[in-house]
Amino acid sequence: MTSGGRGRLIGCGLVLTTIVLTACSEATASDPPSASVASTTAASHLDARGQRYKESLIDAGIPALPDDTVMALANGICGRLSEGTDEATILAHLTPMAQFASATSDSGLTPEQVARVYLDAAEANYC
Repeated sequence: MTSGGRGRLIGCGLVLTTIVLTACSEATASDPPSASVASTTAASHLDARGQRYKESLIDAGIPALPDDTVMALANGICGRLSEGTDEATILAHLTPMAQFASATSDSGLTPEQVARVYLDAAEANYC
């Protein structure tokens, strides 16, 4: 792996961690576990919504992601949307992961287009 690829991979991990931590940060010790937190940490089994989300990403030409990554991405995006976070902010947080997907796919999608696919597919298939 090249140093540029390694940097992008690390950036993707940081973005994913930020999304997941943000989605989970509002839970407190006194809160009962929510379905979204449980599904984020569950073994890599996708429910019907998660499977639709994953398939929509693949159909758009984005390389397949591991199931746990799909769940973290969907839950993070939908959590941010439900909090009222504007799309521009969500897209900005998705950009590093989208850059990696853009660079590793044959779809010809730009990082901005990939980030938009992540967001739109989550809204249409998961949230």
